[in-house]
Amino acid sequence: MADYYRILDVERDASRDEIKRAFRRLARESHPDANPDDPTAEARFRQVAEAYEVLSDPERRARYDRGETLDPGAFFQGTSSLDDLLRSVFGDSGLFGTVTREPRVNRGRDVRVNVVLTLEEAAFGVEKPVVFRTALTCDSCAGSGSGDGAGLRACRICGGSGQVRMARRSVFGSLMTLTTCRACQGDGSVLADPCGSCRGEGVREGEKTVRVEIPPGVEEGNRLRLPARGEAGRRGALAGDLYLDLIIQPHSVFERDGDDLVSDVEVGIVAATLGTQVEVPLLDGGTHRIKVPAGSQYGEVIRVPGKGITRLRSSRRGDLYLRVKVVVPTRLSRSQRKLLRQFGDDAGEELL
Repeated sequence: MADYYRILDVERDASRDEIKRAFRRLARESHPDANPDDPTAEARFRQVAEAYEVLSDPERRARYDRGETLDPGAFFQGTSSLDDLLRSVFGDSGLFGTVTREPRVNRGRDVRVNVVLTLEEAAFGVEKPVVFRTALTCDSCAGSGSGDGAGLRACRICGGSGQVRMARRSVFGSLMTLTTCRACQGDGSVLADPCGSCRGEGVREGEKTVRVEIPPGVEEGNRLRLPARGEAGRRGALAGDLYLDLIIQPHSVFERDGDDLVSDVEVGIVAATLGTQVEVPLLDGGTHRIKVPAGSQYGEVIRVPGKGITRLRSSRRGDLYLRVKVVVPTRLSRSQRKLLRQFGDDAGEELL
């Protein structure tokens, strides 16, 4: 006869609690459901069950210790004997722990949409429509999924539990497992009269338009979250969230540097030398008159405070920085050329 103490990996003087703990551990490890690709798992599990049946019963254990011959085939007679054994050790929760019902997730999925903004819209904010395709609340049943308003009834297959008990035959009896009910997807209830338009889902595919308020000061790569503005939830459940990924188009005049703007201002060589005043365009429209100091060099920067981008979550604005671009004329009249040559001679410059 097999060495049941060795099979359970316990000492010969092990207590009933130690034997039970050993069986619980080994039953989970050797159960065929835990080893679907191992053809020997069922035989190992049967040995573990036999060992526990003998050593957990004081009378059988005493007979076994005396060397008497026991008939293992008598341990698991009938289709429910093994199931009863497992239930006595593991309870109604089953061999692998409590089988919790996992209802279908009815909440709508989150939706991500790219939103393209001009630099002006990003700088000063804008309200604009965002259009995307998603699941919408069914108009026919107002999202309930019920065609006649009768609502839900208990699932006849699982009796409202969301689970069904499945029996699997083995060489030593019937193994019982709990699985999610396919008829109700684990909900425990089904619609008495499903809506014909949405087939009981409460949602339908369509185009959705959401008017979005873009705050001033947003930047490229910012993501805005609009709670419950995404996909509609199944059967009236909460809608998912709408996420807006912001993309900002390049501007033909201005570059962005954080909350500041950078642009170029062109002046002639005479104006740069003697100084001048120039009207420069602003991002929010109109112009602003600036002073170009005498002797300004190519690439020098003139700062205009408060004419940049509105700072996010603030009413303050960044600055406008103007890079001086001294424009050298390429075509000169005879008199202009004569005057410039005279200027160069007076300055000691070597000319062609």
